[in-house]
Amino acid sequence: MKKILFLALFVPLLSKSQEPLDKESGYFQLGVRNVVSGFSDDGAYGFGYGGQFRIRVLSRLNTDWYADYITTDIAGIAKREDLHIGWSVLAYPFNNETTKGKFTPYILAGHCFDYTKVSKNSDGYFQEKWSSAVQAGLGAHYTINDRTDISLTAQYMMHLGKDIHAEVFEMDGNKEVLIEKHDVSGIEGHLLMNISLNVRLFDMWDQHHKRKKSA
Repeated sequence: MKKILFLALFVPLLSKSQEPLDKESGYFQLGVRNVVSGFSDDGAYGFGYGGQFRIRVLSRLNTDWYADYITTDIAGIAKREDLHIGWSVLAYPFNNETTKGKFTPYILAGHCFDYTKVSKNSDGYFQEKWSSAVQAGLGAHYTINDRTDISLTAQYMMHLGKDIHAEVFEMDGNKEVLIEKHDVSGIEGHLLMNISLNVRLFDMWDQHHKRKKSA
């Protein structure tokens, strides 16, 4: 009997301490992010920044719409610039409750359009391309409070289209770079990681209901 009374008192306290937020779909988030691009053909890491907004369409399904600008230093003699504009679908297969102080893991997949420019520092010679890419990966939200979360994502991005390759070599004791744009279309991949801070601004479903009532 004592055990039953203990559980009756303890379980409500536990559920209160981990109470999920009241809404799991329909909200609009705006965020900023830092980006790291690794394992590129140029043998260097790129660093950048970007912005995003999210619309959570279902309790277990979110959408992420983003733009990133990334620069990569190539051996101090050339520079690579990448611009990504795209979207991803985030699925929550495990815990989908955005609970304060807890992690919410997710799987993502999506598509983007991208622009790449690789240029020499010495004379400004460059090659550029427009293409598209697909990406897939894993991530998690950490909920700070009922309006703010920090998200960490690691994804592999495969660019579809012509490739620009920068090959660094030595000539007469100096570093040189050969920038080539391959005519044959192919798949160029790299690991893309980002950390973002996101703020919930409003609930789209509530706004829709308010407009219907006012009408």
